[in-house]
Amino acid sequence: MSEVRTYTEHYVSEAVDAAMGMILDEFEIDDEQEEILALMVNATMTILASEMTATIEDVIEENYAVDVNEWKGERGL
Repeated sequence: MSEVRTYTEHYVSEAVDAAMGMILDEFEIDDEQEEILALMVNATMTILASEMTATIEDVIEENYAVDVNEWKGERGL
């Protein structure tokens, strides 16, 4: 059986930011791809803070102060 570990929100935030930085350092990606990675980081933290109840709408509104359609439209998605 594996040991259950507990991490602080700050620690998780640092870990996902570091993971994004590692990916950006290793792979040449365009701005749109970087935006999707940043969205994943923000989604991870928002979902964690909401105890797994946040939706994509919640993530985008909380982190970008726009609705999903506006966020997508600004990025040509």
